[in-house]
Amino acid sequence: MGISKSNFLKINNASLFYSMTGEGEPLVLIHGNFNDSRIWEYQIESLSNYYNVICYDLRGYGQSDSPVSSFSHFEDLKALFESLEIQKGTIIGSSLGGSVAIDFALQYPEFVKALILVTPSINGCRYPLRVTFEAIKSMSLLKSKGFEIAIQKFICNPYWEYLFPPQHRQEAREKVLRTIRTQKNFYSWDFKLAVPRKPYANKLLSKIHVPTLIILSDLDKAFNIKVGEHVHKSIENSKKSILSDCGHLPFIEKPDEFNTVVLDFLKEN
Repeated sequence: MGISKSNFLKINNASLFYSMTGEGEPLVLIHGNFNDSRIWEYQIESLSNYYNVICYDLRGYGQSDSPVSSFSHFEDLKALFESLEIQKGTIIGSSLGGSVAIDFALQYPEFVKALILVTPSINGCRYPLRVTFEAIKSMSLLKSKGFEIAIQKFICNPYWEYLFPPQHRQEAREKVLRTIRTQKNFYSWDFKLAVPRKPYANKLLSKIHVPTLIILSDLDKAFNIKVGEHVHKSIENSKKSILSDCGHLPFIEKPDEFNTVVLDFLKEN
């Protein structure tokens, strides 16, 4: 693993934490909801041997500031690119991070060399009502009973099981639990402050022409798999890889296999 350094990017009324490890072409990693940049530890160790790996905490997560007014994740990413003088880079986005990468690629295609979308979400695809219902339950419990009780209920809720590696992958499970148990990462701010790109990306995927790899997991929620398949079918010439016996975060459950898939794709593009 190459030399790592971290800093904070000041943009308007917010401060974003980021780290850079290794040398070479820029590889920007974007985490998903309930997580922060620590979730990419296995990827930093491996990929920084070949690339300049840049991880950052989305606004409202990890060490980055919480939102106090409306903003856009993809514009924060643009500010990061400009601050670090990245002229063109490959972006890896997990879940929510996938939707940020897609919005950025649509708004600023000149900055994107390739996309790797890991069990991605996408703006314009409605979540199932059950997701909304469970989220409302968690937020209500958070207000009435406090963080500790709300997060424990969340972790023990069978509906969210796909977010957590199984017990027999203890190290991976603990890594995910550590990020989710970080108070800022768990419904700590109003998600309505995050404004997606308009019109929604869901109907504009055919406008993405950079090399794209979609990585899915066979044990993910059916809805997430359906969204990933839609992204794959809609982006012309995109490639798809399915990691078996994994939930929503395959890069944590099977990091060696995931990193190999990523490096093979990057070598070709």
